[in-house]
Amino acid sequence: MKQTYNIITYGCQMNKSDSERIESVLESSGFKKSSLNKADYAFLNLCSVRQSAVDRVWGKINQLKKQNNKVKIVLTGCILPKEKDKLKKKADYLLNINNLMQWPILKNKKDKEYLCAQPKLTSQFEAYVPIMTGCNNFCSYCAVPYTRGREKSRPTKDILNEVNKLIVQGYKFITLLGQNVNSYNGQINFPKLLKKIDKIPGDYWLSFLTSHPKDMTDELIECFKTCKHLIPYLHLPIQAGSNKILKAMNRKYTNQDYLKLINKVKKINPDINLSTDIIVGFPKETKKDFNDTISIIKKIKYDMAYIAQYSPRPNTVAEKLDDNITKEEKKKREKVLTEILKKTALQKNKKMVNKTIEVLVENKKDKYYIGKTRNFKNVKIKTNKQNLVGKFIKVKIIKITEWNLEGTII
Repeated sequence: MKQTYNIITYGCQMNKSDSERIESVLESSGFKKSSLNKADYAFLNLCSVRQSAVDRVWGKINQLKKQNNKVKIVLTGCILPKEKDKLKKKADYLLNINNLMQWPILKNKKDKEYLCAQPKLTSQFEAYVPIMTGCNNFCSYCAVPYTRGREKSRPTKDILNEVNKLIVQGYKFITLLGQNVNSYNGQINFPKLLKKIDKIPGDYWLSFLTSHPKDMTDELIECFKTCKHLIPYLHLPIQAGSNKILKAMNRKYTNQDYLKLINKVKKINPDINLSTDIIVGFPKETKKDFNDTISIIKKIKYDMAYIAQYSPRPNTVAEKLDDNITKEEKKKREKVLTEILKKTALQKNKKMVNKTIEVLVENKKDKYYIGKTRNFKNVKIKTNKQNLVGKFIKVKIIKITEWNLEGTII
């Protein structure tokens, strides 16, 4: 009788992509997927970026044990060394994602890197393709170098083969992934990899996550003009607008450096959609420091920003600093930035009204189809037409909010 499993994924797209590879490896080793309350094994693919994410895992383990007292808990993903001892007491297995192909619970072990595993994709038209893992930057607040290790790039040939196979199968949206994707250092650099993929014939969009400003070269920026499949969307974390805080974060650039990059990108492609990550309440972030962040957000006019309240993570340099900003103040600063972002996003979306744009339909909810524009904005489409999921369609935008567009099919 086959052993059964289920997977719960926490965190970013990289974790979701890893879960797709975990599923394929498990099923090739004789496991069968089932509901959580009947599974022999529950795999929790962790994210340790914020303490709140780890806290959710603790609660989920307790819940699973109540639902199914025979289930074996397997923890993997991003796990900090200091948290391993605590988690061992709650879990039956604590397994390194980098050693996926050699996990002791597998019947068919292989001496290969885990990124070599063919993923069991959850979508028939969108795919994440990891091209590297780990990070060498050691930002003072970040756990990734301690959970994922140093940067390791996949062979260029393997990436091109995987992407080509997806395009032949009809996949419409391919996102290249890495903790620091634009530092890819395989047989060629990252811009050259984008250019090689762009030459693969087909009707598809190409994107990438997540970039570091220090690796945002002129050659890479130029790709937003020359690569026809590369969508006009760039997620470029700034984290803070204060040079003092950026230095304390070990980000290796100034706010002036960052602004120069953004201006270059906008000059190459004026229609580009910009998003970012920002941390509020980093140790010793004064009101002046915070005002610097406000100033740069107003200058850049992001379409989206993922704003997080600082929380110290074990093993990081920032853990040793005095977390002197109160929870209330962090919450207040997050709210201030969110309100600025709302106004900026609304102003930019107003320019979309009455425009006809290409949309990739992703799913259907009630009477509406939900999709993405080429520059990565959410669109809601009301229509009686059937079987549109996974297709490109032309949509005229008729209504907007801060975060969403609404349109009709042309």
